[in-house]
Amino acid sequence: MAKMLKIVMPLWLVLGMLPLRAQQWQSVDDASLSERERVHLSDYEVSIRTRDGLWQQVKVAGALVSNIDKRGEDGDRGINGTDTAGHARTLMGVAMLTHDFAQKGDRGVRVRVKRRGVPFREVTIRPTAKRIKPRRIDGQTVEFSLDHPAKVSVEFDGDRDHNLFVFADTPLERPAQDDLIYFGPGEHEAGFINMHSGQTVFIDEGAVVYGQIDARGADHIRILGRGILCGSQAVHDFQRRRSMIYCSRCRDVHVEGVLFRGSPSWTLCFSDCDSVLLDNIKEICWMRNSDGIDLCNSTNVTIRNAFLRNYDDNISLKNYDVPSGRSTSHVKMLDCTLWADCAHNIVVGPENRPALPMENVSFENIDVLEARETAYPWRGAIGVMGSDDGTFRNILFRNIRIDHVRGGQPFAVEFCRYKSMGQKVENVLLERISIEGDTLGMPRSTVKGLDEAHCIEGFQLRDLRINGKKVKQKEMERHIETNEFVRPHIFSEE
Repeated sequence: MAKMLKIVMPLWLVLGMLPLRAQQWQSVDDASLSERERVHLSDYEVSIRTRDGLWQQVKVAGALVSNIDKRGEDGDRGINGTDTAGHARTLMGVAMLTHDFAQKGDRGVRVRVKRRGVPFREVTIRPTAKRIKPRRIDGQTVEFSLDHPAKVSVEFDGDRDHNLFVFADTPLERPAQDDLIYFGPGEHEAGFINMHSGQTVFIDEGAVVYGQIDARGADHIRILGRGILCGSQAVHDFQRRRSMIYCSRCRDVHVEGVLFRGSPSWTLCFSDCDSVLLDNIKEICWMRNSDGIDLCNSTNVTIRNAFLRNYDDNISLKNYDVPSGRSTSHVKMLDCTLWADCAHNIVVGPENRPALPMENVSFENIDVLEARETAYPWRGAIGVMGSDDGTFRNILFRNIRIDHVRGGQPFAVEFCRYKSMGQKVENVLLERISIEGDTLGMPRSTVKGLDEAHCIEGFQLRDLRINGKKVKQKEMERHIETNEFVRPHIFSEE
């Protein structure tokens, strides 16, 4: 009997040794349904262990994502340009939970994730910089601990199209004010919400609001909560679609905690605004041009602790012609996690105006979980596109971690043409840039001026690391393509 016990193995381990064909996993998704129906489906069960030791189930929502290459066989007008219902997209999961991490003696929260279907072989939790090690319970289940608020991606067998996001937040209390638009737990058909000065929209935990928000010339407005603002019911037609939040000529705007899902267009757009705070927001959007955050002629903007997954650019800085003559400047993005399924994660430019310099912008402590763009002029997980007669100066990228992306070019700082060539690119600093993962075949980054009249002035790269190893000066050309029109360029190990 003892000898027999020695050869007995768990069923999930036996199944894991079978040929891959017998291990084919299938999502519960049904692309014949509408987006609103699909987001109620889930491949996952999620629970958290409470302080009394019991396990409490957490609702798992769905969200559509896109892995469509915009340069397919029929170009940008193929599936990416015509599938406005999302039928070609895939379904991922989202678990949103709250926990009072600040309570005295608190040890954090234990999370249990079960993926339905056949057993998995391996699981990864990213960003890898968080060093969260899952414990395998059986062939379908893992557990891990979070000792502080966190946002992570749980990926089974390398699948990034059907993965699970876990967003663990602290509770947020409903504001005590008269001018409040409140949405409690459950689903709500809100349509267009037009905000005025001093007003607050609060989307509580457990609420799903189908609607869009518009504010023009409004001051001191708030959009807060722990729920979801969903665009799946909005018009997705390219000629009529609108942003999830559009603020024009507004001052003192605060957006916090909400998940934005299924945006039909630019998700959050701020045009000619001053003093904007985006704190702890989340986005999962699949649509073509579903930029995460577009700052157009806006100044004094802080974006912190965000987790953005969009098909297009996660954040894009632009300048247009506006009556105020305001330029996009004094922008800070910090402590964020970004995932672009197609385009840039961070892009300064294009779409600018000659008289409006874009300056004094910084991006610090950023994890990049996906980047696939390699084509000129859009290339680079992070980029400065010197185009459209624009002037770009005093731009900082510091502590950027590019985390096992699938083939995208790490960064690009160059003159290029969108509608026209740029005028000036000055004082760009990249400091402590790390790249983790398989870099075989990854395109070199580019730092390139155009000609004697279009030089990149004052570029510096300090401390580039690949898989933890610092790149020496003599090795830089293996990873960076440059030319004589970068003056001076400083590639240093420190």
